[in-house]
Amino acid sequence: MLLVGCASTQYMAKQDVKDVLHEFFHNLDFQKYERDNFRAIVTDDFHIYEAGKHMSRDEFFDFIESTHSDASISNDWLLSDFQIATGHRSAHISYKNVGTFVSKTEKGKEAVLKIHWLENAYLVKEGRHLKIKFLHSEEIKRETEGN
Repeated sequence: MLLVGCASTQYMAKQDVKDVLHEFFHNLDFQKYERDNFRAIVTDDFHIYEAGKHMSRDEFFDFIESTHSDASISNDWLLSDFQIATGHRSAHISYKNVGTFVSKTEKGKEAVLKIHWLENAYLVKEGRHLKIKFLHSEEIKRETEGN
């Protein structure tokens, strides 16, 4: 007897996992930020551990929006040291993240806040799209300049 199936035996490409993660952080840029941009890259039941709190997708968006201000000049994330494990329908990625946030002080000077995190995310296939279902962020160091 011969059994034939349509199930894919291919693992997801590690680059695809990195691409979704980079898109997530690209969408967090306060100059481009729109909640709807995340629909293609996070699941409806997305949740995150951030800033010492467990947040749903909407709670996370509210948190992000609360950090945006007229004093903000720029933000940037440097992601590195990726460790990626892929399966047929899911993937896990751990990495280092250094966020740099530049803003104007009340005295008109630039202040730079640099935060170092260790992070990991779990991604799943929804149809043909790879999406982030869970993200955990652990702050390990904070540096300030120009206060």
